[in-house]
Order: sequence, then C-alpha cells, then structure tokens
Amino acid sequence: MSDQFAREVDEDLRSEFLKNIWDRFGVFIIATAVIVVAATAGYRGWSYYQEQAAQSAGDAFMEALQLAEDGEDAEALKGFQSIADGGHEGYASLARFRIAAELADEGNVDAAVAEFDRIAETTKSDELKSLAQLRAGLLLVDTGTLEDVQTRLAVLANPNSSWRHSAREYIALAAYRAGDHETATTTLDLILEDVESLQSVRSRAQILKTLIEGADAG
Repeated sequence: MSDQFAREVDEDLRSEFLKNIWDRFGVFIIATAVIVVAATAGYRGWSYYQEQAAQSAGDAFMEALQLAEDGEDAEALKGFQSIADGGHEGYASLARFRIAAELADEGNVDAAVAEFDRIAETTKSDELKSLAQLRAGLLLVDTGTLEDVQTRLAVLANPNSSWRHSAREYIALAAYRAGDHETATTTLDLILEDVESLQSVRSRAQILKTLIEGADAG
C-alpha cells in the first residue's frame, strides 16, 4: 500500500468518524455552544448591572454624607435608611453604621446597639462584623451588663484576633463597673502580658488595675 493511498484511507476514516460523531452528538454540541454563549452574555450583563448598582448606591451614600455634613440630619438619616434597605450589601452595611452612630449620638443607645447587632448578623464582611460587635460592646460598657458585653466581644478577645486589645479593654471596663474585680483583673493581665498590646491600651489597663487593687486593699 503506497503512502499516498494510506493517507487517503486515513483521511476518509477520520472524516467518517467525525461525521458519525456529528450525526450522533451534533445537537448536543450546538446546544452546549448556545449555553456557553448565553452564560457569557448573562455574566457580562449581570456584571454591568452590579457595577451600575454599586455606582448608584455610592452616589446616594455620598449625598447622604453631604446632608449630614450640612446639618440636615433628618434628611441624611432618610438617605442612609434608603441605602440600608437597598440591594447593595456593601453600602447597606456602611449606611447602617452611620444610622447606628447617629442613634448613639442622640442618646438612643438601645436602638444603636440593635442596629450594630443587625450589621453583625447580616454583613458578609468579617471585618465589618467585628467592628459592629466592637461598637455595640463599647456602647454596652456603660448601659448594659457584663454578660451583654461578653456576648459580643468574647470571640474578638481571643489571642488570635486582631481586635483583641480593644475587646479585652471593654470587657475589663464592663467587669469593673459590674463589681466583678476578678474578671476585670484577669482580663487586664491578658492586656499587660500581650507584647503586641498598644502602649495606650497598656497604660489604661495598668491604671485600671491599680484602681482595682486599691479598692480591694481598702
């Protein structure tokens, strides 16, 4: 068999094989191609929609901030609430932070804590969740119970948390206010023994520990 003849036979066989494959699976190949094209177009459309939604939410957030700067607190709160109720998760969480901060400034601590708790429960961002828990815990140092503070800050006070310094300080303060000197001292020691504790936090911890020691000695 000549090389030319062999090549022709081989090409015919491959053509016949491809024809059989197409006859059997051609419809599925076309359907798959259509699905891929549709999925790509859908993804691009969704991405464009997300970009537009983010831009719209961002513009609305800046407008609400400007209203707050101008002293239009009521209108600013309406703007932040509208964003919070909207579909953009990132700006919704930021808007809720502003709402909670405004409520706290007005002295409505319970509502502010509830707003921070809502952020912690709904946000997909671990950083925003931690910050919301920390802010709620700080507000409760003066108005809540030690248990209220510990419930929100216990996880943040663990040795692997980057928020542990503030979380421990707030727990110690809440314990001191509750008259639980043992918990306060134990928590303050964690601050003082942590080589990564900020000097400002360490100084306040030492002052509070000295006060507790003085009270216990008296």
